[in-house]
Amino acid sequence: MHAMTPRPNLDLLRGHRLRLAVALALLAPPLAMAQAPDRVKLTDKTEIIGTLDTIGPNDVEITDQRDSQAKKISIDRIREVMLGDEPEALRNARGLLVRQDPAGAIDELDKIEQVELDGASDRVLAEVAFVKAAATGRLATLSGTGLAEGEKSLREFLQKHPRSHHLFQASELLGDLLVRAGKYDDAAAAFAALDKGPPAYRVRAATAKAGSFYIQKKYAEAEKEFQAAIGVDTDPKDEASARQKRDAQAGRARCLSRQGKAAEAVTIVQDAIRQADPEDRDMLGRAYAALGDAFRAAGKDQDAIIAFLTVDLVYNSVPESHAEALYNLVALWQKVQKPERSRDARQVLESSYPTSRWAKALAAAGGKG
Repeated sequence: MHAMTPRPNLDLLRGHRLRLAVALALLAPPLAMAQAPDRVKLTDKTEIIGTLDTIGPNDVEITDQRDSQAKKISIDRIREVMLGDEPEALRNARGLLVRQDPAGAIDELDKIEQVELDGASDRVLAEVAFVKAAATGRLATLSGTGLAEGEKSLREFLQKHPRSHHLFQASELLGDLLVRAGKYDDAAAAFAALDKGPPAYRVRAATAKAGSFYIQKKYAEAEKEFQAAIGVDTDPKDEASARQKRDAQAGRARCLSRQGKAAEAVTIVQDAIRQADPEDRDMLGRAYAALGDAFRAAGKDQDAIIAFLTVDLVYNSVPESHAEALYNLVALWQKVQKPERSRDARQVLESSYPTSRWAKALAAAGGKG
């Protein structure tokens, strides 16, 4: 009789194979995780996708994945830089900051897990620092509280990241905060940093200085700075600069309204509105608020109501302009015997912008605007 061949233990064999597979996997070199590409979104609503090579205050350079060509882009043409390796919450926070929601940006930053930052690139860490500082500073400027903390955050960012592509933006945010704090000389120094940038930023610098004079009720000096902004020599094709100049036109109109030249102010703002990009909702919101201010100064209450309603119902993306429109509507609706409309405007102002200077002005006026 032949000896019977023993049957293999299938469970044991499967175990050996599994252990062998695990051992081979451990010995194999680790596979690199695919990283999403970097993106540079431009003000003309196009974007370049590829790999960021350099980032600086005046421009960034990215190798376009479509043609493998390195492209240098001036900072005034950039709407947003999106890093391929940044956490999703950081990207969301930056978007909220752009949409004038600094409190929401801070909440979103809190969602970033520490594990997402362990080993993160210097660029990602710098971006986290900027969004946090910018949101803290902007929130303080809007509310008028926490100004010292906001100033500290922005100054620390500027000191630690002097080559950031956010340099001019952070300097402007710092200047705005210092104006709100009444530190006008320090604000002028912060705005002066923008003079070193492309033409659009030189326009912004003069406009910001003008705004500081306006807050101080130095209307002649403010108008002079607004005129300087409009007069900056720029390329006719430079839409970023043209947009800033239209803002300066609206600012100049406000100065004229305060100096008894309301009719001229109306003409100037209407011209800026005609020239504006219909999609530039932020600029149009500021312009219609300035138009309402000019009409009210001219004693044309019905026209002022229409202008401020346009801000309230159509171009309400900028909290400052929207709050201003609501503040004026409270008084104007009351004046034209529409108390229920006045009450509605007051409720929206107090619920949506409770810490704004307009809500505080309304409270100081006894709720009458």
